[in-house]
Amino acid sequence: MKNFLLDTKKGVRFYSLARHALLQALKLAGVKKGTKVLLPSYICGELLAPISQLQAIPVWYEVDAHLQPFLPPKDWPNARVVLAVNYFGFPQNLEPFQRYVVRTDATLIEDNAHGFLSRDDDGKWLGTRAPFSLFSVRKTICVSDGAALLVNDPQAQECLPHQLPFNGSGFSPAQLYKARLRRIPLIGDMLLSAGTALVRGARKMRTGSDLPQMDPNLESVLPSVANPWSGLRDALYSVNVEAEVVRRRQAYLACAEVGNVAGVDPVFKELPAHCAPYGFPFRSDESGRQIIQSFANEQGFDLVTWPDLPQKIEKDAPEHYRNIFLVNFLW
Repeated sequence: MKNFLLDTKKGVRFYSLARHALLQALKLAGVKKGTKVLLPSYICGELLAPISQLQAIPVWYEVDAHLQPFLPPKDWPNARVVLAVNYFGFPQNLEPFQRYVVRTDATLIEDNAHGFLSRDDDGKWLGTRAPFSLFSVRKTICVSDGAALLVNDPQAQECLPHQLPFNGSGFSPAQLYKARLRRIPLIGDMLLSAGTALVRGARKMRTGSDLPQMDPNLESVLPSVANPWSGLRDALYSVNVEAEVVRRRQAYLACAEVGNVAGVDPVFKELPAHCAPYGFPFRSDESGRQIIQSFANEQGFDLVTWPDLPQKIEKDAPEHYRNIFLVNFLW
């Protein structure tokens, strides 16, 4: 199985972060000051930064407990661009979005930040199903940073700027160091656990929380330079696609088995045949969460909450936006 991003000859540009890829996609789609961009309200607030940079206007559609659009597309607000998200690497049904595009002539962007190496029920790679698609490969493989924009529209391909130099220093080098620690025989997990405990303890003393808090400026400011990390191409070439897909699927099924005993509620009731999941998302009471937490610790996985909602959404967000935990399979 080939790494299709590297195998694609036209229409791919690599960046440090998917936010920079989104900024370029919005520009190619004609977004400018005052343009409306339709987003799911269940989204990470940092995604607003490219929209803010262009002085565009975010508008929203809600999703249900299974992360599908809550209302039919005829009831969504009109916008120039609409974003469909493959949450946690599971394929989003694009049929409602295609109907919306027919009604409004909007441009569809497939947000596949979580779904690198994942495919839909027809075996089609996620991130190849819309005119523009976003990838955050740093959420699938351990790299200092790495993202991509895939432009599937031939006319837009002609307007793509040249690839930026691969000379970035890396947005999050700690991610790479954590992976290297984990792989030290016998003592790697112990060293990582000790280091993580020290970092979290220091953070709690400084901020009152042992987990990182979202910087509200991230909704308007793009951090880091757009240039991708210098080691990104080599890291992508080294990925064993088949083995990584198998590893993620096995991890999901193992979590689901433990979750079934613990009585937790998976966000997705089934694992589709071609899905390479970003992690195991679930809802649970404290007892079930503790059981999953213990299992995640044994496997060397982090258990986190996602997302840091936009400030405008956070205040009135429904409960099913707030209570999702995730076992992250990044290794």
